[in-house]
Amino acid sequence: MKKIISDIQGDVILSYQENGYQKVLDELHQASYIKIITYNINTYEPNSILIKELRNIDKSIPITLILNIPGRRAEYINKKTGMIDEAAVKTAAIKIKYTLKILEREKFGDLSVYFNFENHAKLIMTDKIAYIGSQNFSDASQDNIELGFVINDKKSIKEINEKVFLEIQSKSLRYVTSEYNVLVEQIAQLMRESLKDMREDIFTWVGDPPFIPEIEMLDINDAYFEKTKWDNLSKLHSEFEDIVESLIDDYPSEFNKEEANECLDHLNRIIKSFVSELDKLANFKMRISESMMWDKFHELDLGDNMEEALEDAMDYVKDYEDENFRHIEEKGKDLIKSFEEINEYIKRIEELIEGIRDEMIKKSVYENIQLIKNYNQKNPL
Repeated sequence: MKKIISDIQGDVILSYQENGYQKVLDELHQASYIKIITYNINTYEPNSILIKELRNIDKSIPITLILNIPGRRAEYINKKTGMIDEAAVKTAAIKIKYTLKILEREKFGDLSVYFNFENHAKLIMTDKIAYIGSQNFSDASQDNIELGFVINDKKSIKEINEKVFLEIQSKSLRYVTSEYNVLVEQIAQLMRESLKDMREDIFTWVGDPPFIPEIEMLDINDAYFEKTKWDNLSKLHSEFEDIVESLIDDYPSEFNKEEANECLDHLNRIIKSFVSELDKLANFKMRISESMMWDKFHELDLGDNMEEALEDAMDYVKDYEDENFRHIEEKGKDLIKSFEEINEYIKRIEELIEGIRDEMIKKSVYENIQLIKNYNQKNPL
């Protein structure tokens, strides 16, 4: 493959102990998009100028980043056997996973990450300016003598995007699971916060540490029930379920579909049962108890002593509560168990999705094994 772009106007930049592409960094905030191709990028955030700059721009600016899979080609081949070195491949997968963790989409906004094992090109560009040169976008490259070319001409930039960037992008593997990961993490967090909020409303901590350990108790007279909260939990669960089902459809070979569906089924049953129990308790707390009290009051109020009749009616309702909710402590234990089970199943589904990312990383490395073998045949060790 050879692409030739003629009549490019720009400035040649010779740099040493500084960034040859600094002018591009200075104009990132004015960009409509940012596109980067590099062999190596420093993902150690405290020391990476590029990562810091990308984190500081407006979250609406789309960023596309194409990286080489870590490790040089020869490192994947065992010199004695000529076979793929599984340990090196595993190391590459670990490096990719770490890189993706640093480049999490929500930290940057609209970020897309690609990997390309064959790439050794270096390009950083926006719709207004581009740098092409020898310098990797890692801070270690500042210590080298580097040579590059900065282009400001819009027509040239358009050609570089179409004939260079998009060509390399079309031969690269995108990690689209990051978008799902972010959505799942966001909704899972909202579900956890919703559960925590309801739990604090419904339960009371009793005890006298260190002599008597604190425990959560459900006291019907002290519990607060807000139906909109568990309606919201049900809506969040529905969104959560839709995302996971989309993942199952998009990654059928990577996703443990059976376990995911089992988790969703359990989660669905628990939430329905949980909401049903809360409905019963809230219905008594907010409706039946009050109407029961007034019915009893009207029965007892003979006009002689209204205050005594009201007090007797309230005592009647309390006695009824004690009689009919005498096992309220056990009911509380069931609800606590439901809270914990919901959290557990949310966690299990998150772990399954993390597993997809691992499988995609392994897949990307092993898909390039033939490329490595071909390279080894052309360049014997």
